[in-house]
Amino acid sequence: MNFRFGVFVLLGLAVSISGCGAGAAAGPGNGLVPQAQDDEIPDWVEQLPAGQEPGDNPSIGEAALYLAQAYNAEEDADANRFFSQALEAAEEGLAEDPDNAELLRQAGEALVNLGRLEEGAAMFDRAEEIYPRIIWETMVTREIAWVEELNEGFDRQDAGDIQGSIESFERAHMMYQNRPEAMLNLGSVYSQLERYDDAIEMFGQAIEVIEGPWAERTDEETREGWMEQLDVARTNRAQLLLFQERFDEAAEALEGLVADDPDNLQLMASYGAALVGADRMEDAEALFDDLLNRPGLDASDYYAIAVGLYQAESFEQSAAAFEQAYERVPQHRDVVYNLAQSYYVSDNWEALLPIAEQLVEIDPLNQNAYSFLAQALIRLERDQEGVAVLDEREALEFYMQGLGLQFAGDDLVVAGQLVNNGAPAGSSVTLRVHFYDVEGGSLGSQDATVELGAEGEPVVFQVVAPEDETLFGFRYELM
Repeated sequence: MNFRFGVFVLLGLAVSISGCGAGAAAGPGNGLVPQAQDDEIPDWVEQLPAGQEPGDNPSIGEAALYLAQAYNAEEDADANRFFSQALEAAEEGLAEDPDNAELLRQAGEALVNLGRLEEGAAMFDRAEEIYPRIIWETMVTREIAWVEELNEGFDRQDAGDIQGSIESFERAHMMYQNRPEAMLNLGSVYSQLERYDDAIEMFGQAIEVIEGPWAERTDEETREGWMEQLDVARTNRAQLLLFQERFDEAAEALEGLVADDPDNLQLMASYGAALVGADRMEDAEALFDDLLNRPGLDASDYYAIAVGLYQAESFEQSAAAFEQAYERVPQHRDVVYNLAQSYYVSDNWEALLPIAEQLVEIDPLNQNAYSFLAQALIRLERDQEGVAVLDEREALEFYMQGLGLQFAGDDLVVAGQLVNNGAPAGSSVTLRVHFYDVEGGSLGSQDATVELGAEGEPVVFQVVAPEDETLFGFRYELM
């Protein structure tokens, strides 16, 4: 059997717009009413390369007139007609003067308002390339379109249309790259869909924006909102790099994080795993020795260290650390599962047997739990019992996959998928999820009822965890 160890939990991201300087006003067409810029051009615009300033062209005035009429139109049909005429006028001028940045900007503005965002963005790109200082005008339309697409993405996400939300967030990002919110949301959604390299790229771009000059070009409220998301983006990117086995990049990213937060054992353990993957064994061994010898470690601390050791393929050490977490909170499904997995890859069959038996009790729909138990029995020459366990595994009418704690917006949830394995479609299944704190104390329970899909079809469910800082683990039972 080949198991991939998925233990990292991405920090929650559902980044809305705060302090946005370009709130989209309702109006004709797409509702993109340009916002007046301050008369005073800021220093950063003046410091851009001069480029080729647009010359006079009769089409500029004609296109400007049509644009003004479009914004003043009361009916969408009239507005769209004027935007189309503005586009025609700008294109007529560009036929004679293809490098006129103002005509390119006007064409882009008309295209965006006609819903042709990609073409409009391309026009703006060309205008800014020829005359960089025109960004002070293009960014108005860019940002308003960005706001509309971002909000559309949130609406689609709330309606459960994940693919539609991605398309909206991607259009927002295509339109305007000088704010991080679309990038952060794309990184989060890509991660959920296991598009990890795409998520890494988006988190990286968001970090560049927040740490770059654009943070100083926005208002204080917006800047504060960005800075609150910076550590989340940096942490998620680093963990994804580690998960994708891009060890050198992960080590570099995590080195900066642990320098800022040396008491964060989860980050330290991940850093150790990255060091091992990057072949920096001496540094990794010293780091893990330091972590394991720190006083006052609780179950959560040992669990974080164990995860890092497992990712570093130090399976015996990871098992020892998982054992420490297990002694403190034996009810936590993830601790039991990962301890079983550590014993399995270490060929420690005697130790695996009782843990696998417990795993089947607290994770009764997990096919891997039965496989662990069957393997332990067979390796201990109890073949008949092992075969019986495999028969139980095959007889499951539905099974669980992808179970774990994760963020859903601002909520921490237990989420997973129930897959129909022969039960009547539409059958109801009720699960009771029990929650525990870091000392093993009960934090209550929540029920979830799931309606099974067709055979082989996974159905997603989630249960919101208690809002308690001491929350550590969970288990579930079939009602």
